Amino acid sequence: MSYSIKNSIPAFGGLTSSKGLNSNPDMPSLNGIYLSDNLRLYSNVNMNTTSDFGDYYSLDDKSFLWTGGYKTKANQSLDNFDYQLCEHKFIYLRFDAVRLELFSDHFSKIPLFYSLQDDVLFFASSLNILLTLKKMHQIDIDNSGLLFYYHYGFSNYNNYLVKTIKSVSGGQRLSFSLKNSSFKQNAYFDIFRVGNYSDNSNTLHQNIQLIDQELLKSTKETIASFNQIGIALSGGVDSGYLAQKINESGRDFNAYTLGFKDDYNEFDRIDYLSEKLNFKAKKIIIDSKEIIDNYVDVSNNSSFPVGFNNSILNIIYKHATADNVDIMFDGDGADRLFLGMNKYLQLQQILNLYKTAKNLKINGLMAKVLSVIKHPSASKLSFYFKKFNEGYPFYGERKLSNEANYVSEFEIILNNLALPKPLKKLTNTIDGWLFFSLFSVYYTPAFFFHTPYELQLKHKIVSNPQFWSDEMVSLALSIPVNQKLHKQTTKMVLRESAKLKIDDGYWNLSKIGLQNSYEYIKKSKIGKEFINDHIKLIKMSEAYFFLKENNSQKQIEAERLLPFYFWKKSLEDN
Repeated sequence: MSYSIKNSIPAFGGLTSSKGLNSNPDMPSLNGIYLSDNLRLYSNVNMNTTSDFGDYYSLDDKSFLWTGGYKTKANQSLDNFDYQLCEHKFIYLRFDAVRLELFSDHFSKIPLFYSLQDDVLFFASSLNILLTLKKMHQIDIDNSGLLFYYHYGFSNYNNYLVKTIKSVSGGQRLSFSLKNSSFKQNAYFDIFRVGNYSDNSNTLHQNIQLIDQELLKSTKETIASFNQIGIALSGGVDSGYLAQKINESGRDFNAYTLGFKDDYNEFDRIDYLSEKLNFKAKKIIIDSKEIIDNYVDVSNNSSFPVGFNNSILNIIYKHATADNVDIMFDGDGADRLFLGMNKYLQLQQILNLYKTAKNLKINGLMAKVLSVIKHPSASKLSFYFKKFNEGYPFYGERKLSNEANYVSEFEIILNNLALPKPLKKLTNTIDGWLFFSLFSVYYTPAFFFHTPYELQLKHKIVSNPQFWSDEMVSLALSIPVNQKLHKQTTKMVLRESAKLKIDDGYWNLSKIGLQNSYEYIKKSKIGKEFINDHIKLIKMSEAYFFLKENNSQKQIEAERLLPFYFWKKSLEDN
């Protein structure tokens, strides 16, 4: 199998072995960065010339740094680079005669894959290059990874979707011995050190001020090295707040906002904000055909199955490239830090109801009663009650069908698959919402960061999850849940922070929220045909039959597998 990488995502990869690399080092489709008897580094961009990608890496005789375009002083010299203190995105590699070490950045803002096979360690910042280096002739799906993907909608680090390949979570150090081929992985930056988050006794006003100060500070530092700034605006809190911070930093920027043809949009809110902050917003109207065509194109180069809403950002990036934007902002990931989704209010109600039932000692009875009520809400409520009754921790992102069938043996399997070892150790020892948030923070990169990173890099733009500085994440995790979820208000503390310098006129405008692009195309003839045609194919696939035979739910929702289907098809086609 020969993978097409000429027009794929700019990335690097390499291989090393304790027994030496005696085969021909030539990779016609890749450019050699560093070649020796036991270590080879390659990229699909020419690193020996000054090009659009000249700032994407740095190299000396014992180390290599890939930054995904992020410009820092560390790019000019690795002498002072400190991976433990560095907050921007990176993959750092250092090596000598006895050992090679790889470091992911603190929150895995850049994907990192590896595979250990026959005393050879393969690694890469994109799946495409890793498969090229391994010269794989067949894609075998990891069924545990598929099971996780179906239930959560994104990939698992330790059980990635391809057999023999793993991806790397944030703050990890991979160490490979060039003496005996031994391999170790451990955390150098550990988000599960709960003592860092449990002592916030600040008032709401104090936390509001801290958020505002940190966001301004980190924004100024981020934009200092870039010429043309862009931001994807949704009309909501997170991206609007970032726009205000760029403006407060004294910089101009280009704004881009999407709307669906003949459907609702947030243009009134964008217009109000643009007048207050003195920027121009490019309004991009898209229809079902554009969304579908773009989705198929995006799926062809991604290292992960791509969700529809993530894919439409690719349309914004094309416009931003035409405007010479070199760094892009958006608010992705803030909802996970500050509990910003309506489903979190529903989960809070479920938790409170369970606590009440448990205090009254009727939690077991309620689980049984709810299970016989023929209604989706009762079915899901019964599922949670049974899960809590068996001592399982509270964590989010799980997708439940309307007939949420609880099977204890299956929950053991999925729980062991979903929870990383450090988080398992915290079960029933910390606050339920902190446990919930740690789970979300751990997986947010796989869900939100990796796809935008790859899409933007393909367009020669730097991605930037601005809310995810070390200090902001620690602050967010330390803020009490009652300052995030308040009555019927989500992410209250972040909303109040944004209101400090964005006037009430913006907040008083109606806000409905742009619907999911997938729900939009389902209403059109072309969208229905596209979905139905591919659901038929999915129902004949090996993945579908595996899930039918190895799942607790009575029915498999084939629509959940659309991103997986296109991702796998692109690998097979290449």
